[in-house]
Order: sequence, then C-alpha cells, then structure tokens
Amino acid sequence: MKKIILLAILLISNSVFAENINVQFIDGWIKQLPPVVPMRAGYMQIKNDSRESMEIISLQSDAFETVEMHETKMEGGMMKMIELETIPLPAQSSVELKPGGKHLMLISPIQPLQIGDIVKVIATFNNDSTQSIELEVKK
Repeated sequence: MKKIILLAILLISNSVFAENINVQFIDGWIKQLPPVVPMRAGYMQIKNDSRESMEIISLQSDAFETVEMHETKMEGGMMKMIELETIPLPAQSSVELKPGGKHLMLISPIQPLQIGDIVKVIATFNNDSTQSIELEVKK
C-alpha cells in the first residue's frame, strides 16, 4: 500500500512539475525609456509545449510597483490599449508579446533601469504554479 501511495504522489508531483517545465519564456525584453517615463512595455515569446491549455493570471516584479497584461487593438478606427485579465496559453502553441499587440505593462519602476539590466517577473498560472521570467532592458 505504501508503494502505491508513493507512486501516486510521484506521478502527481511530476505532472505539476512538467507543466512548469513545458512553458518557456523566450527573448524577454523591456524597451529602455527616459527615467521620467513611469511605464515600460515588456515583450517575449511564450511557448506552451504541454498538452494542457494554461493561462497567466497575474504578474509581479520587485523592480516595478505593478505589472499588468495589455493588448493594443484597433477599435472604431482608433488604436486602444486594453488591460487583459489573463493571457491564454493554448496547449502546444506559442503566444507572442510584441509591440502593437499583447504585451506586459510595467508601471512605476522602483529604481532607474540601465541598458543590460535584467528584470525578474513572476508569472502565476491558473493552476496556482509560478514561474520566473527574465526581461533584459534594451535600447
């Protein structure tokens, strides 16, 4: 009986761990702006290689007061930025955060950023797991 319980625990923990491993954050970056500008946009490719659809439900960083998920859309002949509740990550697919589309909005930097700095952001998924993302400050 102990072996069966141990095997069940291992299988459950491996499936939760596998979900985290199968989400990759690739080429994350933030555009450097003058220090007086209170917001920055973050971009990257997010790859979900798992068989499970997931969603990013929140983001936070020690380098910014707030991190939000946004999308730029054309509505009524005007470009509008809309805050997103989640970023869906369909199974075995990629989502690109890019200028003019979905992106992170990093609000109120805690300290000045320099080109080459690495900003860590923690993503929380709808299964309550978290994963660290690195965004490089670029020109």
